Amino acid sequence: MFSARTFLRMIFFDIDGTLIDHASASALASLSFYDHFFGSVAFPREDFPEVWEGIVDKHFNRYCRGEISIWEQRRSRMREVFGDESLPDWECDSRYQVYIQEYESLTRAYDDAAPYINEFEGTPLGIISNGARDQQIGKLDRAGLLKHFSVLVFSEDIGIGKPARRIFEEACRLAGANPSECVHVGDDLAADVTGSLNAGMQPIWLDRTGKGGLSEPTVRIIHLGELGNALRGELVR
Repeated sequence: MFSARTFLRMIFFDIDGTLIDHASASALASLSFYDHFFGSVAFPREDFPEVWEGIVDKHFNRYCRGEISIWEQRRSRMREVFGDESLPDWECDSRYQVYIQEYESLTRAYDDAAPYINEFEGTPLGIISNGARDQQIGKLDRAGLLKHFSVLVFSEDIGIGKPARRIFEEACRLAGANPSECVHVGDDLAADVTGSLNAGMQPIWLDRTGKGGLSEPTVRIIHLGELGNALRGELVR
């Protein structure tokens, strides 16, 4: 738990699901993708956003574990979506661009991101994200949030993603801080909460759905407006 005496050198944030509404953008972009390739995707349209996200998670998790490259996981997605393992790389890349261009046009910050990030002006802030560097920086830039962060660490830089300790340790190293002096705020229990806790950081779970059920010894917030109180040890859930 936090207390008023807690000394913080850096507050790190996850991006997707924490600052940026990935889920809404992905669902809408997946339907646009489906319509673009209508007749070639062997799933019902009404089920496709959920199917798409499951396929994305499956291969993205392989990438985060360091098993495949960022482009290999994108190509694996395309081959599974179209049910064709023989799709050449160039064709997979071309089809992926149809999705990503639409997705990037739809990404938006959550309504509580900018106002409450601004509250921490003067406090060192950082990013730890499993996403691709250029893509994630683009999201933050378009949302007007990039200027707030002095340390940005991506799985692409490290060769492995959250929840591996190494990405959190590298972020703390770049911040010039001991992990115990750093907070990590994120929405994913395994990647953000358990990962940062195992690295010796102080996790805060942003439970935007309000589903609860956390067994880890950490603070749960449901809105970034609660972050200040959580850091001061005034919030108990």
